[in-house]
Amino acid sequence: MQVPLPRLTDGRRAGLLAAVAVYPLTRIAGTIPRPALDRAIVSGAGMAMAYISATATTNVVRDMVGAAGEKQRDRRTAAVTGVLAIAAAGVAYGVRRRARALAEEQERLPVPTAAVGSAAELVAVSCGAAALVAGTDTIGALLPERIEPRHPVVVVLGEIGVGAALAALSRHPRFLRYFTLPPQEGSPPTRFEFQWGASLPVGVARAAGVAAITLGAVALEGHLVEYLARGMTGEDDPGDLAHMLGHAAVGLVLAGGAVVALSFYSSRVAVEEKVLEEAYAAVPERSGVTGGPDSAYDFVDLGREGRRFISQAYTAKELRHVLGVDASDPVRALLPLGAQTGDLAADAAALVAEVERLGGFGKGTIVLSAPTGDGYVSYVHTETVELLTAGDCATVTVPYAQVPSALAMPKRRQAATAYAAYARALAARARELNPDVKLFAFGESLGSIVALDAFGATLAEELERIGFHGGVYAGVPIYSQTDRVLRPDHPAVREQRGLQYATGRDQALDARPGHLNLTHPTDPVALADPTSLVRHQVDYWGRPTGAHVPFVSFLVELADVKNAMNLRPGEFNPSPGHDYRYDTAAAVARAYGLSFEQEELVEQALRERELQWSVRRLLARRIGAARDTVLGQLSSWGVDPASLRTRFSDDDGQMPTWLAAVIPDSAVSEGPAPG
Repeated sequence: MQVPLPRLTDGRRAGLLAAVAVYPLTRIAGTIPRPALDRAIVSGAGMAMAYISATATTNVVRDMVGAAGEKQRDRRTAAVTGVLAIAAAGVAYGVRRRARALAEEQERLPVPTAAVGSAAELVAVSCGAAALVAGTDTIGALLPERIEPRHPVVVVLGEIGVGAALAALSRHPRFLRYFTLPPQEGSPPTRFEFQWGASLPVGVARAAGVAAITLGAVALEGHLVEYLARGMTGEDDPGDLAHMLGHAAVGLVLAGGAVVALSFYSSRVAVEEKVLEEAYAAVPERSGVTGGPDSAYDFVDLGREGRRFISQAYTAKELRHVLGVDASDPVRALLPLGAQTGDLAADAAALVAEVERLGGFGKGTIVLSAPTGDGYVSYVHTETVELLTAGDCATVTVPYAQVPSALAMPKRRQAATAYAAYARALAARARELNPDVKLFAFGESLGSIVALDAFGATLAEELERIGFHGGVYAGVPIYSQTDRVLRPDHPAVREQRGLQYATGRDQALDARPGHLNLTHPTDPVALADPTSLVRHQVDYWGRPTGAHVPFVSFLVELADVKNAMNLRPGEFNPSPGHDYRYDTAAAVARAYGLSFEQEELVEQALRERELQWSVRRLLARRIGAARDTVLGQLSSWGVDPASLRTRFSDDDGQMPTWLAAVIPDSAVSEGPAPG
């Protein structure tokens, strides 16, 4: 049986050549190691982009040149695309030179100029591939017919061979320097590095698979557009306008689907927020925490992250065991999202009342923590404060959303305004009840934007004026308006208007009490910038740096953001990404002016406690899943779990402990206690 081979049009051949040639550039390394799937997605998407561009360019030029025969069409296509490739390369080179000149002045290319340069590079690659294919056909037509390559397999292997040769040349250091900017003082060395992790055949196969899926989706969209266009016009050749309308219709459907999917995802997140995670299901019995006996709010209404925040609070007994000194129960307070009215004055008053009910104003230290989008507050930060103060502290937080930070970003300004109101209300009441209390601000990731932007560039002066003594802001993204104004433009500058800057633990240990921005200079979340689609990324100090490949660098940045929090419970190591566990304790001790003499003991306690809670969550989740499976099977048999009490009771009328472990409390709430 003869296997059908795809029709190798000139456009497809040019696309294949371009895709193979650019493959090495799609392996550009980022800040964070990429898993196999991420490597394949970046490379496959980059190859698909090159393929589509080269295919479209070749087809358009061949249609435009017009010719009496195929040989004449090849010659004209080779000439036109060759000239276009050279012209585009000249424009791209000029833009790159401009980028280098601006980088020496520590300035960045304007986005429009960068977009022109990126487009020119894409045109140069596309037209270059088209010119090579058409030129090869022109030369091949001069060869004797016996040796002229015609079989599709031979042609494909030839295309891959030429592309591989070009790919090998593209890894030459001189060529790679074209994509890089000169290193900036104080920044890591600028060099073009490649992401490793799989053998070349495996890596190529994975990337080719992703590229094939991408091209399949594009082809499906094209067929759908053609069907719609013909349906609108009733003609076999519907014309460009009908095709444009077809693309618009498909785009609207996809956009609508994305909105529906996002709404569904948000609704699922909202449902999960109400699910009592096994490890955090127990209602606190001690006073001093929201959801406990002295609180105005029910524990089940705190949301998933709220229950986690409350459940992980240290007790005085635990602190005494760790520190070997007398300790008290720390306070943890929050105003649930469902209890907020939208009236800032009323909400601030409700928060102050909750803190007062829990005894927070009787503590020596109060921290107002701005959570991330889903309500998460860094447990390493909060536990550090509780350890360093031996429980003489209160941590207060107010969620502004219950969705991942990427979805909560639009609420950051509103949340910052609310944070300022809460800070002023807490400070005012503290002055009345306990003038000696020390107040501090804290925020990590999106929470750092909320805490910083609440007071703007004068936050140090404003917070000091109302009674705050300092703050820690960790992993600050570039979207903070305050940080954008204050962040130094040189590594040697470590303070701006009362806000200190530290890029790691060592610099944090050198800080004095006050306000401290702790952000890693290679943190992808802190540096993520959509304009990297067309221009070089900036370093921590806002200076253009590094290597840039249009479109590919943007995909690499997205992969880095996704992998920036690759954590292993109980291990705090220096991180180039968004993990600040290794640095947090030192930053808190210095910024809050707390003793760090028991540094090793505190750090060990933080690691052990993180591992303890991770194990607890894992076991609770697995045991809960097993119990649900058992109960589901019993229900399918028509057996009421509550009836097992009498069916399988011991002689003394008590339920066996092995049976009690798999039956929910609600099913055995009546009758004698299990034995």
